Amino acid sequence: MATLRDYFLTDKNHEMKVTQTTEITTPNGLRIPVQMFLDFASGSIYLAYYLEPVSDPLQLCINLVTGNAVTAVLGVTGGFEIADGYPEINPIKAADLKFCGHVYFYSDNALSDGDFAKLLQVAKQKGLQVQYYSPDWAAQRAQLEQPMAFISHDSRDKDSIAKPLVAELLRFPGCTVWYDEYSLKVGDNLRESIEKGLKECKKCVLVLTKNFLMNKSWTKTEFNSIFTRELIEQANVVLPIWCNVSREDIYSYSPSLANKVAVQWGKGATEVARLIYLAANA
Repeated sequence: MATLRDYFLTDKNHEMKVTQTTEITTPNGLRIPVQMFLDFASGSIYLAYYLEPVSDPLQLCINLVTGNAVTAVLGVTGGFEIADGYPEINPIKAADLKFCGHVYFYSDNALSDGDFAKLLQVAKQKGLQVQYYSPDWAAQRAQLEQPMAFISHDSRDKDSIAKPLVAELLRFPGCTVWYDEYSLKVGDNLRESIEKGLKECKKCVLVLTKNFLMNKSWTKTEFNSIFTRELIEQANVVLPIWCNVSREDIYSYSPSLANKVAVQWGKGATEVARLIYLAANA
């Protein structure tokens, strides 16, 4: 039976968060969606606004932080409560949570550095801390979250090659990959998921083995999709790995593929992953 000390040592997550979505309407009739985040662990509330394109985003933000918008949103926390701990003890009421002063703007409007500095100054005078997420920020985040590589392999090579390769790649900071064992969930549409991975990953790693070259099913379909993408984007997308195959084998499978510089699996999973990572981020 677990003791209290066991729970002390193993309970790592005390977070209890609830997100409420509401909406406010400005005097000129603009409707602004608001997310209210209620953090029952820290006893705090913070807000996030979404702003559609407007003619004067700075003034709109200033109005939101200086007017009664914050108070209006905080007034709809609701009367519910959440028990702290299991078994349940000391219920925490939403009405007892305190607004921590953090306001996030997700805005479809660009804001200059000068305007953002003005907004920060006004917010500080009201005791608020503001963050502003623009379309440029969204584009940069999407780029960072784009999987580095799609791992195309024959299922018979999963344990011996694909899995060790993925394990080594994931050791690199910020490296993400599309790999069926990690990227597919129960109920996913297989074709749609694979096509999405093929389109969104920066590079496509082909694990070229005898099994891959003889496979006329999924790997052949993936291969055709990858080369179609190369033709459309006019860019080098394919990163080949050869394992116990000859140039003649590759040429017989695809003459154009034989012309691509490949890394030999014989170098070992760690070195192959390093070379793939460098090539994908060159």
